[in-house]
Amino acid sequence: MAFKSLRKSSFMLLLAALCCALPTHAVESKSTFTYTYSGRLDSEEKADAILQAKVKAIETWIATSQPYQERNFSLAKDDITENIDEYLLSSAVVSKDNNKDIKQYRVVVRVDINDTKLLNYLTAVGRAKDGSMDDEDQYITFVFVARELASRTEAKDTASGDFKRAKTLWQATTTSEIDIAVGEVFADANYYVIEAALLEEDTAGQLDVNNFLMDYEQGDDLTPGTKRDAIRGLKSLEDPVQYLAIGTLDVDEHVTDDVTGLYKVPVSVTAKILSVKRRGATMASIGPVQYLGLGPTPIVAKNNALKLAAQEMAAGLIGQLSSKSI
Repeated sequence: MAFKSLRKSSFMLLLAALCCALPTHAVESKSTFTYTYSGRLDSEEKADAILQAKVKAIETWIATSQPYQERNFSLAKDDITENIDEYLLSSAVVSKDNNKDIKQYRVVVRVDINDTKLLNYLTAVGRAKDGSMDDEDQYITFVFVARELASRTEAKDTASGDFKRAKTLWQATTTSEIDIAVGEVFADANYYVIEAALLEEDTAGQLDVNNFLMDYEQGDDLTPGTKRDAIRGLKSLEDPVQYLAIGTLDVDEHVTDDVTGLYKVPVSVTAKILSVKRRGATMASIGPVQYLGLGPTPIVAKNNALKLAAQEMAAGLIGQLSSKSI
């Protein structure tokens, strides 16, 4: 009994810590559920059909938008079903039809999912699976860079008969919008977050943020040398850092949104988390996936896009780790 109590207590502490991991907003989902009955359809069966339609709406959204949380959802489905309205900001029955000839009651519902609360809960469930939450402190560091196109050369045949490959060069920088957003999500998921720049001296320069920037200006991934040195440096620390998160957030040109009249900036994200202990093995990955930011000026729209993309990216990576009980 004491062990079960400890597991429950640890899970509740983790869930409380996760409650602020993401900004609260709603996502809409719609579903249809057909309930087959016998005899006469009563009010309890109608209510159950609506309940199952709500659950199906959540399940559909997870399958299409949050596939890394499917395993966690399967673990938590019974509890979510029992407390369905805690994870919905609103719900409405769009239509209902009772076909008495074949004894089927068909209901269509539309729900606004509190994705912040739901994803935080699913992450907590995954990490608490089988009471296997690691007692060891989990340290993570990251280097995520914002990139804007500097130049692009198209592939072509030269006058001398040689073939010139296409080449894209980027301007890469670290930004406070990304660092703060990612750091908050990682920290709220109970990881100890250490700024990469603070580890440069401790790793004797093997982890060097400038090397990350130079690599990402030339290509979409780190060179083997940069990655190998960073992993070795982190592994050599007396108090080891277990995970290194890396990736790019590519900022496209701004356009005007037809609906709002505001500036709109797309950001394309590619990211992954590497295990230091497992020689840099990829434990989670995201992208490429695109997010949009709106604002009254191009700068504000870009900053909003970077913040949103960083938050969603970090949440996705954490969700994947939690599905492995990490």
